[in-house]
Amino acid sequence: MENNKIDRREFLSKSFKGVVIGSLALSAFDIVKLVARDKHADSEAPAKTIKISDYPELASVGGYAFISKNVIVIRVSSSKFIALNNTCTHKKCDVDFDGSSFECPCHGSTYTKYGKVTNGPATKNLKSYKTTYNSDDNTLTINM
Repeated sequence: MENNKIDRREFLSKSFKGVVIGSLALSAFDIVKLVARDKHADSEAPAKTIKISDYPELASVGGYAFISKNVIVIRVSSSKFIALNNTCTHKKCDVDFDGSSFECPCHGSTYTKYGKVTNGPATKNLKSYKTTYNSDDNTLTINM
């Protein structure tokens, strides 16, 4: 009769290799899934179109208005607008806008009116959205 038993060292070695290989396979799968989800999300970002006449604050250069709870639109020229998420990239507090810059009331991070960090602790700029202005019908499309 043949003895099919393996010793403890061999068992532990094979078990460890199996766990490592399984973990690597699962983590690679999750990364691929996340990358695919992000690419898909960008390609189908919902667009919101607003009439400038519905937001009188946007009628002149320098004007700004919140078009949703966390999205502010700022008119920077006669035909250019910027749209930013007003959530601080540090600890997710809502930042305040004074007409020329943003400041986080929680930890003091500051941003330019274009959303660029000027003072930490935040290290990432505010999230921005692509805007397209249609002067013929005076509408603004924001890809959110």
